[in-house]
Amino acid sequence: MDKRIRYLTILFWTVMFTRLIPMVFLPLTDTTEARYANTALLMAKLNDWITPYFNYDVPFWGKPPLSFWFQALSYDIFGIHDFTPRFPSFIITLATIWLIYKLIITLYDKFTAMLAITIYASMLLVFALSGAVLTDTYLTFATTLSLVSFVMVLYKHKKYWDYLFFVGIGLGILTKGPLALVIVGGIIILWILFSFKRRMQTIGTFPLLSGTLLMLFISIPWYIMAEVKTPGFLHYFILGENLGRFLDTGWHGDKYGSAHVHAYGTIWLMWLEGSFPWGISMVYLFFKGLKKKFDLRIISEVFHSDTYSFYIIWALFIALFFSIARNTLWTYVLPSLPAFAILLALYINHYKLYTFKFMLINTLFVPITLIIGLIYISYHPNTLKTEKFLIAKYHAIAKHNEPLYFLKHKSFSSQYYMNKKLNIINIKKLHELEKQHTNKRYFIAINKAHKQSIDKQYFMKIFVSKKYILFENRR
Repeated sequence: MDKRIRYLTILFWTVMFTRLIPMVFLPLTDTTEARYANTALLMAKLNDWITPYFNYDVPFWGKPPLSFWFQALSYDIFGIHDFTPRFPSFIITLATIWLIYKLIITLYDKFTAMLAITIYASMLLVFALSGAVLTDTYLTFATTLSLVSFVMVLYKHKKYWDYLFFVGIGLGILTKGPLALVIVGGIIILWILFSFKRRMQTIGTFPLLSGTLLMLFISIPWYIMAEVKTPGFLHYFILGENLGRFLDTGWHGDKYGSAHVHAYGTIWLMWLEGSFPWGISMVYLFFKGLKKKFDLRIISEVFHSDTYSFYIIWALFIALFFSIARNTLWTYVLPSLPAFAILLALYINHYKLYTFKFMLINTLFVPITLIIGLIYISYHPNTLKTEKFLIAKYHAIAKHNEPLYFLKHKSFSSQYYMNKKLNIINIKKLHELEKQHTNKRYFIAINKAHKQSIDKQYFMKIFVSKKYILFENRR
């Protein structure tokens, strides 16, 4: 085996096995991870595989169910553990990595393939989300499946890739809705425009009718069942979550959270952050490549090359698309990073820029930083936004079903770790409890922002987390 390939293999698996550690030892945090994990847990507990739930009696219309299906199935297999809802993201990331590897080893060589997947796995956003309870890893797998299939068909590998192209879009629609079709379709349309007549012929090689029917068969039945079961879903999801969130900067129709408003073009900074440290390394390597007789005519040649131009458009399309939106998150750029990893691997190999020291520093920077952070958190658990430890404290001292109340609001992690519907009370009910002078023991959790609402002569503080304080009544 080529020594470079052996080193890259070791680096790649070091990154992946390191990612497993926080999946086991870090608690689920607010708001996103705990919220989605709770939705998946409710799906498993209620055995309702059509409607995801935001709370026991509140349907969750914000996302289609594919990620929740995998996470709920994981609960059925492994039981309730912090690792359980995260494990499917790890597996789906490995599946995305395999697609990258399969494409590059088919069209190029094993060294470039190992280089590409090592770069991809060690990017900050990929590393973070590969063991997190989010939908973006599933969308990235779906779009990567379609786009890798497209390139395979472009190079006459039609044995099954022509149909997998449509399977990927169908799975993407089941993950995040029409956005999957926008990403895949937008990339292909832009690619065609650079050489319209010749590249349009490629589209004719796909089984358009049967492939489209396959895509619809995968994705549409659930949408119909969801609308029948909870009327109003389609209106909220299509017009609100997709069009409203994208077009309306001040959109206030979110039933489950709030808009994330940033300046126009912030998505490019998010892309650089998500690709760290390789996005910054790309700039370094580009200027290093200039010293190796880099010819500007290559840029023209690249856009006339079917594959290189496709990878570039794939890598940049999402940032271009969301440049005109202000409701953005850094997780949105994840589907573009497989193409960036491929481009950077091809560039490093072409200009012979590979050195083991350079790869070692870039590949292990994020995992080592995470391990250091994990050690710090183990000594300072209250740095995390999670109520795992507060709920554990309550369970440790409560006896005989002594109740726990939350004043005004609950956190998603508190509901997850209680694993039942929570008792939410208002200020009036709190004052009534204060004046009862009952011998019955009970507990109240209060967000620190509302701590002035409690009269300490009636309650004593027993635990403090990052955002909440747990009190026990004085009897």
